[in-house]
Amino acid sequence: MKSIDIVECHRVLLSIAVEFDRICRKHGIPYYMIGGTLLGAVRHRGFIPWDDDMDFGVPRGWFDRLPAMLAGELPPHLRVRQLNEPDLSASNFLKIEDCRTRLAYKGLEQFKMGINIDLFPLDDGLKTPFATRLFTRYVLLCLRLKDLLALDPAIRKGFKKWAARGIRSLCPLSTGRLLSHVETCIRKHTATASGYYINYYGAWGMKEMVDRKHFGRPREYPFERLRFFGPANADAYLTRLYGNYMELPPVEKRSSHANGQYAMEESPFEQTVTQDAGSR
Repeated sequence: MKSIDIVECHRVLLSIAVEFDRICRKHGIPYYMIGGTLLGAVRHRGFIPWDDDMDFGVPRGWFDRLPAMLAGELPPHLRVRQLNEPDLSASNFLKIEDCRTRLAYKGLEQFKMGINIDLFPLDDGLKTPFATRLFTRYVLLCLRLKDLLALDPAIRKGFKKWAARGIRSLCPLSTGRLLSHVETCIRKHTATASGYYINYYGAWGMKEMVDRKHFGRPREYPFERLRFFGPANADAYLTRLYGNYMELPPVEKRSSHANGQYAMEESPFEQTVTQDAGSR
């Protein structure tokens, strides 16, 4: 394999996103750009220059149908990964990866993964705002404990090695059992539509509990001369997550997930990234 730069990484990401978008449009699956992908669409009309992934949210009712649907329609070089596979950190969201590529997540180099996009379930909240906030805090606490249990003492040093050993000895549950418990709770308590969408597996904790009206009917946004769907009220969503989202962060905080460690097969990446004109 050969090393590639972030510009070529962006090209691969777009090729994956175009396939995801094509399948969603074909089957009428609603989806939204979320997180840094939506921020890039609004602030940069494409990728945040130093970002190296793409995030999409899909309402739970449709999300559960995605693995089989995508597996049956993606081209051979793309595959769906569900992050409860034995060699990956347990989380119930999906990735679509390009099998011809490789990247190395900082601190998680042992996980073998191609360049990929993330697909997150958007779950309904409970019937009242108070109950939704309380339940969301509980789920996030369980997921935080799961992440701590997943720390491998063998690859840690100092305090982190001691902490990883201590947590494993004190907690009788495995990461798999904790994740199963979380999924059971989510499906049991959030079956009724509410005023919120929550991305429990997102990076922003309680900020991922967003008023459902901000998502609304998916709206198209320009993205690198293509068009993908995002929330109807991008300003309200981005303000909740980032505050003054149009202000660029300090240079020292402009970091990527894989820190520039990308590679692809020696054969040239020739696929042209286009969207069907009829889908725009």
